[in-house]
Amino acid sequence: MLPADPHGQERLFERLPADVRALQQNTLLPAGNLMVVHLGLLYAVIEAWGKWHFTDARVDELLNAPFLEDLRDFRNAIFHVSVATEARVFRWGAESDRIVWSQDVESALRAAILDWDANLAERIVQYPRVKDR
Repeated sequence: MLPADPHGQERLFERLPADVRALQQNTLLPAGNLMVVHLGLLYAVIEAWGKWHFTDARVDELLNAPFLEDLRDFRNAIFHVSVATEARVFRWGAESDRIVWSQDVESALRAAILDWDANLAERIVQYPRVKDR
């Protein structure tokens, strides 16, 4: 929010380049940005998992967790910015269990997708609905 006082605004704008340089030198910002995009893309993979009718016991178990809806909300906040974005983004990191869950989901998805790829012909026979996608 800009100061109402015009002189305060001038001081703010004079200080702005130094503040921007300080932000650019902060290594946490790029790492945080990558994490935000990573989590958003993780949900996109989860969406495709269901849409393409993939199945894996561990992945399916993890996707029944209550955090799935939170991750969807987080993804929407990141990729569909609105006035409610900030609250939805900060809510995701409020519980460390969510981060651990997302790491578990990512690991399980990676293992399952690599297994599907390694055994694709067999999987298509086992799960004919996947072939339709």
